[in-house]
Amino acid sequence: MSGDIVVEVNGKKLAVPAGSRIADALAAAGIRRVPGTIIGIVSGREEARKEVATEFRVITSKGEFRIELAGERKDAWLKSYDRLAGGKLKWANGQAVAFGPFASDVQPGRGEIEYRAWDVSLGTGGYDAKNSYLIISKSNHSSDYGAKSKPFARVVSGKSVIAMLGMDDTIRSVEPVIRLEKFANKLVTTDESLPVEDGMELHTDLEVELTPKAKDGAEHFYAAVMNGTFPVDFAASTFVSTDTMLGELCPYENLAARSEGTVSIRTDGAGRGRIYISKADMTSNIYHSIIGRVTSGLELARMASPGQAIAVRAVPQRLSVLGMGLKEAEAFLASRGVKYEKAGYQGEGAVVVGQEPETTMEIVSGGQVKITSIPRQSLVEIELYRKAAPRSTEFFSRASGLKMQSVGALDVFFKYEDTMLFKGRPVQVIELIPENKPEEDQTIATGEIGLTNMAAKHVGMIGVRFSESAKFGPTGEKYAATNIIGRVIDVEKLRKAREKDRIYFTEAR
Repeated sequence: MSGDIVVEVNGKKLAVPAGSRIADALAAAGIRRVPGTIIGIVSGREEARKEVATEFRVITSKGEFRIELAGERKDAWLKSYDRLAGGKLKWANGQAVAFGPFASDVQPGRGEIEYRAWDVSLGTGGYDAKNSYLIISKSNHSSDYGAKSKPFARVVSGKSVIAMLGMDDTIRSVEPVIRLEKFANKLVTTDESLPVEDGMELHTDLEVELTPKAKDGAEHFYAAVMNGTFPVDFAASTFVSTDTMLGELCPYENLAARSEGTVSIRTDGAGRGRIYISKADMTSNIYHSIIGRVTSGLELARMASPGQAIAVRAVPQRLSVLGMGLKEAEAFLASRGVKYEKAGYQGEGAVVVGQEPETTMEIVSGGQVKITSIPRQSLVEIELYRKAAPRSTEFFSRASGLKMQSVGALDVFFKYEDTMLFKGRPVQVIELIPENKPEEDQTIATGEIGLTNMAAKHVGMIGVRFSESAKFGPTGEKYAATNIIGRVIDVEKLRKAREKDRIYFTEAR
């Protein structure tokens, strides 16, 4: 084989030698795929575009709205929609808005026509088709817009964008929507050795732009994708969702339509904490707080199946310095233009364990943050037995805050000679059934972490042993009531701690 072929990687076209494989195309595009995440492959897009589209994206300086062809005289629109790029808002009132002028084949004419709210039509200025306008009705009314044709389309999403349009706004582009479901040649894979073909599209990740209106929802999302992936637990015709944060509390912050590409969190009822990506337009829901929208790579969400993982990038990048060395944190914040104030230990080996404000959106809006650090020898490293005790380690992660950040904290509740007890924050949903219990003849090792399960009164109590025991678990309970969830790597770090002290934890990787 010789010569080059053209492939598209995440929306950018590039030439690669014939016979190249997916790995070669990704390398040429400078993309390092997150291990284990899917690659979406689409071919035949250009053939599909030859079909007459019935839906169009109108991208304005205020955002995007969509229209669906549904009436007479579609030909004039199909021949001229690409001339609208750069068109300015000509006029706006309570009944309609108009963009233009541009040349079209619409037939000028006199006489009033009845319009319903969200009808889309073409009109003219001075009854001249060279001065045509795109007109979007905002209410039911009758008017003479200088053309004989009736409405040819309806607005199907983005009505709130139209309501916000002002005289300084423009149309940036108009694009036909060719839905992925129409393609016969589409698949997902994790195999980078597959060959690529001319005209093939590769999709490796999706980008989510988070809204400042949902500061806590953004942190909920950041925590869910901390490792750079969106694990798909459920896929329906209208959405995909992940249960990574299922049961975690998140306040309701932002009511909006769940239009295609929006990202939302269920904040109450069954499925609380679950994160959704909408694949189709849906109405707003008082239990779904809108936290952002997918700005690229939605094809992957449309193609993904349960059990697969999608690589994800969040915008803005999370501004969390917890777990960083103090010098590293200072450099990170400075590179992003964030002013900072330091508190706590600032000597050699300082590590950041607190920041105020806590949320990225508050830091972005205020441009500053206060960071608190401690000596690294005071940061307690732990190993969690996630495979042996999945429910109990999940409980610990949520109770300590390690579910949300790379550094968690627990307050010392009680200290005995050979045991230290902790109480974390309340955790919903998870039932602490017995798992990874010690055997009758087993000795609990020094430094092991235990959790009291449902077989005892003090369910949810967390403990660490300072000495071996062949009778009681790390919380002082009998073996039947003890779930072993991990170990403290250097238990000597805990010996000097006293009741009510706050201990900071990080998980050894």
